[in-house]
Order: sequence, then structure tokens, then C-alpha cells
Amino acid sequence: MSKSAKTAAAHCRVTPGHWSQYLEGEYSTAECRRCETHLRGCEACRTKLQGLRQVVSACRAVRVTALPAGMKAAARRRARALLSRPRP
Repeated sequence: MSKSAKTAAAHCRVTPGHWSQYLEGEYSTAECRRCETHLRGCEACRTKLQGLRQVVSACRAVRVTALPAGMKAAARRRARALLSRPRP
């Protein structure tokens, strides 16, 4: 990111949650246009959005497998036991 982009990033009020909603298609057409207009002028947000796209893509690429039978219940029992211990 260039020095001017870093300066702009410090003043940009667009939040990461905003870009998540944009990527997930939660905005109206008009809101999407506003986002795209902002992106054309804000290198910092373009960089943030690119990074978020990479994270989302990596998360979607992870294959989720079911836990072996009984493992979830055993983990819950262990967590409850740890949480019920008296604190020093």
C-alpha cells in the first residue's frame, strides 16, 4: 500500500463488516454502486476488499468433515468440567 493510501486508510470510515456485506451480496443495487464508486477512489479499501476476498475464498475451500462418533459429546463434557472448576 502506498504512503498516500495508508494516509487515506487512516481517514476512511468504511468498516470491514461493510465489505463483508458487499461480498455476500447483501446490498441493494444502489448500495453496490456506492461501494464501487468508493472503491474507485480508495486504494486502502480496494486492498482491504482484496484481502477479504482471499480469506473468504480460502474458508470456502476448506473441506468440513464430521467428527468421529462421541467426540463432540466428549469435548463438551471436558469443556464443562474445565469451566466448572473453581477459579483461583
